[in-house]
Amino acid sequence: MSGPPERPDRPRTPDRDDQRDQEQGSERRAALATVGAVLAIVLVVVGANLLTRGEGGTTPAGPAPSATPSRTSAAELAQMSPQEIAEAALLDRGAVAAPQAVPSGADELRNKVQDLVTEQPYSFTLTTFNILGSQHTAPGGAAAEYAPGRVRTEWAARLVASYGSSIVGLQEIQSDQLSALARATDGRFAFWPGSALGGKGVPQSVMWDTSVWAATYQDSITVPFMGGTRPQPVVRLQHVETGREVYVINIHNSPKDRQGREDEREKAEQIEVAAVNTLKKDGIPVFIIGDFNEHEDAFCRFTGEAGLVAANGGSNAGACRPPRPMRVDWIFGTPDVQFSGFRMDTSPAVRRITDHAVITTRVTVP
Repeated sequence: MSGPPERPDRPRTPDRDDQRDQEQGSERRAALATVGAVLAIVLVVVGANLLTRGEGGTTPAGPAPSATPSRTSAAELAQMSPQEIAEAALLDRGAVAAPQAVPSGADELRNKVQDLVTEQPYSFTLTTFNILGSQHTAPGGAAAEYAPGRVRTEWAARLVASYGSSIVGLQEIQSDQLSALARATDGRFAFWPGSALGGKGVPQSVMWDTSVWAATYQDSITVPFMGGTRPQPVVRLQHVETGREVYVINIHNSPKDRQGREDEREKAEQIEVAAVNTLKKDGIPVFIIGDFNEHEDAFCRFTGEAGLVAANGGSNAGACRPPRPMRVDWIFGTPDVQFSGFRMDTSPAVRRITDHAVITTRVTVP
């Protein structure tokens, strides 16, 4: 007896678990493809940036540092307004570094990568340090009780290293101390102006860790100082890791009222405020640091007329309320940065180096 006729095999209908596995697999493949595309774009961007930086990895985009900084004579200073002085000095600073380029492609992916490469927050330690010039501590000097300048400078190098500072504004430093500091920091820091502007420029030098920063612009503004003029350095630094930039102005204004220099300081501060307001137009953080030889007046002027904030607090909304305590050394910055961990160091380690406090703060650029 024959059995029932055979039926041809039919494809098995996937059950719900199979369908779910297939859907999840498709989603994973799509996600991996998206991640791969983003990574590919990032690698192209990073590779392009490394190529433009060169073998050392620190050559920044943008204009080369100025070889012939602007200078203004005492006679010209007397005839020009603070705004004219600042704008003339900073005229050739060039544009800030352009956002890192992203190859054309899907808009969504391009926007994601652009966010990754141009908006990375970062932090660094910023210090201002009147190091007490070696001429003051030489035999017969006004501060001869201190150790010689070279010895104090070696101590200063260790102090800066203990803070972790990557940008330091120096005041009063002399040529012998500048050389000693470069040796004591193993050549890790670059200096501006150093000796590039002659003897007048050395005492206001600013230094930065070249593993963290690269200069994209170097110049100076000229202010009246002790019956003559002094160049105050301006440097634009590019953060090597993120490509973002900041301006730093490092100053040392004429001494206090009892030495009859009030008018010089007044004109100098007006020029410095004008310089800050000029640089703010470039849309990157601006810092002005140094020995202002002023307390309340400096705070109220730079927070009120330049719209800056002090690293050690205070306010100027409606009425000027300086922080307490105060020194003549200040760190001011634009409100687009965050200050934390402010330190006014007057420890024994500092007191054997200088007659000033050393002012240090942590800066975060969101």
